[in-house]
Amino acid sequence: MVKWSGNDEYLMSSIFRDWDIERLVDRVTREVSEEISKLVESAVSPIRLATYITPGGYRRPVSETYIDGDEVVVVIELPAASKESIDLRVREREVEVEAGFSEELKKTAPKYSMFKGKGYRAIVSLPKDVDAEKAKATFRDGVLIVKIPVQKPKGVAVKVE
Repeated sequence: MVKWSGNDEYLMSSIFRDWDIERLVDRVTREVSEEISKLVESAVSPIRLATYITPGGYRRPVSETYIDGDEVVVVIELPAASKESIDLRVREREVEVEAGFSEELKKTAPKYSMFKGKGYRAIVSLPKDVDAEKAKATFRDGVLIVKIPVQKPKGVAVKVE
């Protein structure tokens, strides 16, 4: 049990003042932290946007390339692109893609920041030489998947004399 002395009023006001100061410091710290987060996010947003848009006004799509058995597989994310606008070119060591945005989507959300660009454009390097003539591609749900057979080693048998 706590016994109160004649200084109880001073002790209680001191405790409340410390408590008030602690709450005040906590609140100010939280508010400053929130403001700093907003400032950092607003400063980084234009940088993030500039990173993905080429000088020609095209977005660089996210892509991934891997080898699956005797095939090179390239997966390219093209959200809001239309299948009809995709121009895909496969060479021995690279895949080039250009795609425009769906006109229907552009009409639905004309002020969406993504549509300020012309569409997508990328050149993806391949890990192996491929047989470009046998490439196959599918586009579904905003994802383009290109499968290309790995090129068989070329050579001619030479008779040694």
